[in-house]
Formats: sequence, structure tokens, C-alpha cells
Amino acid sequence: MKILITALSVVLFCLSPSIVSGQNSAAWVEVSPGDELFRVQMPQQPRQEQLRNSYGELRVNGRTYAAIGEDATTYAVWSFVNLNYPAPPSQDSQAYLDACADLVWESLLKPIRDTLPKEKGIVARMTYRSEISNGPLPGREYLITLGDVIGATRFYAADARIYVLVILSSAPRPSETESFFTSFAMKSRLPVAATLDADRLIGPDKTNSDSGISAGTGGPDYNRVFAPREVTERSRVVSKAEPSYTESARKYGVQGTIVLRAVFSKEGQVTNIKVVKGLPHGLTQAAIAAAQRIEFTPAIKDGHAVSQYIQLEYNFNLY
Repeated sequence: MKILITALSVVLFCLSPSIVSGQNSAAWVEVSPGDELFRVQMPQQPRQEQLRNSYGELRVNGRTYAAIGEDATTYAVWSFVNLNYPAPPSQDSQAYLDACADLVWESLLKPIRDTLPKEKGIVARMTYRSEISNGPLPGREYLITLGDVIGATRFYAADARIYVLVILSSAPRPSETESFFTSFAMKSRLPVAATLDADRLIGPDKTNSDSGISAGTGGPDYNRVFAPREVTERSRVVSKAEPSYTESARKYGVQGTIVLRAVFSKEGQVTNIKVVKGLPHGLTQAAIAAAQRIEFTPAIKDGHAVSQYIQLEYNFNLY
């Protein structure tokens, strides 16, 4: 734990003795700086310091708010403005959050990682946990391991504004971790950067009316897209490419299942790909790229080749 406190003195700009002394969790206070747009509960009024930092596409300027609670648990909030916004990857909200993860791990937490002993068995990693859909802004949560110290980070991004919350402890208390994270809120609504659209389509929409009746003929419309139960013979996959596991996803231990909805067109192309459930750090894009390479025989309806809806799942696991 001594290593952690020493490193945090570097990261959080030499905390004063009054901060390091710690406070009873019952005395938590609301931190709501007058010139900031957020509020949060912390063990005591934090030390504030200006900070400029950068990593990759992000160049940020803002403040650090840091406090020490019971058992030397460290609570920190970074409030940043991205000076490079708008710029790639800001046009893709998932890529923007990927870049925020790199900022946290490769830059903000790097001074702490550098103090860890260079011994076999000393673990330093940040592991993806989940997207945050019910928070004040689009964000993510990752778990942190730094030797004997563990913790978590949640970060949020809205256009040029980035907020990073970190809690680190050698004796974590889940209830206090959750209280800290869930107390973070915005004082007013911010314009939110475009989130990953679950209805995003890849390729032209070649669907027509879903009525099933061709206008003016009274017969079946073989140009529409059919559900699997509606066809005489379902589409059959001939060759299905496996998506690649990105280095970024491997670095952050991302695992899970991606679900896509698509159309196997009567022309033999995979179109209208829609993300039902995605994963970060390039895995969704890898799954889409793999789906576009699928070879199949089109579905048959009454002897006619027709387009059919299909659901695709790609599992990503680290062994």
C-alpha cells in the first residue's frame, strides 16, 4: 500500500497531509465545484490540481480532485476538456471511449504502474467490465489491478468533455465503491456525443414492403425480405469467416458475445447489418467485417430465390 500512496502523490500532485490522513465514511461530503458541471460524493473535500495530459488522439486539459478515505482508499475524479475535439476517433462514440480507456491506463495510471516491483507474479492490468447505459453520460467501467491494490474506474464522455472516476484500495469495500460511482451526476444536461446506434445499417437497404403482397398483382412480393419461418428453404451458410481478436480487446480482456441482425439477400450478399449487441475495442467492427465475408446460398420461396433475415452471433473468449 505504501507504493500506491507514493505513486498517487505523483499522479495527484503531492497530496497534503490533511488529505492523506483519511476520514470516516459517514462524513462524506458533496463535491460540487462552482465552475464544473458535475457533482460527486467523496470522503472529504478533495485537493484540486490543474492537469494537462495526452495520449494518442486525445489532448486534455482540466483538473484532478483527489481524497483519501478509510484504509487509505484513494478516490479521484479527473475533469477534462479534449482540446483535439472534434477529431477522430470522436466521430465514433465507441472508438472515443476506447481512446479514453487508453488515456486512463497508458497515461493517468502509468506513474503508479511504473512504481510496481519488476518481479514475476506482480499483476498490473485494466479489464473491461461493461458499458454504462444508465449513467449520466455514455461511459464504461473497467476493473483495475496494481499488485496488491485493486479498484475500478468509470469514465464518461460527452463531446469534448471527459470525466474519469477512479477508486483504488488494498482493502476495497464494494458498498463504498458503488456509492462513489453512483453519486456522480451532472448539474445540467449536456449535449451527448452520438452513441453507438443499435439500428445502424451497413450497406444499402434493399427491403421493400413487408406486406408480402406485390402491389397491383395480388400475389407474393418476392422482392421483400422474409423471416426464416416464411420461406420454403432457408438460407444455408457455405463459408463463415471467423473475426479476428483485436490487440486492444486482448489488452483489456474483453470477452462476450456480439449479436448482429442482417439480410442474406437473394443476390448472394450480406446486407443491412444491424448491431443488436456489441463489444468495444474493435470487436464489433471485426464481427461486422467477418459477417460481410459470409458465403451462402439464398433462401427459396415457392421456387424463387428470396432475401431472408438472419441473426448472427460471434463469441469472443480469452483462454
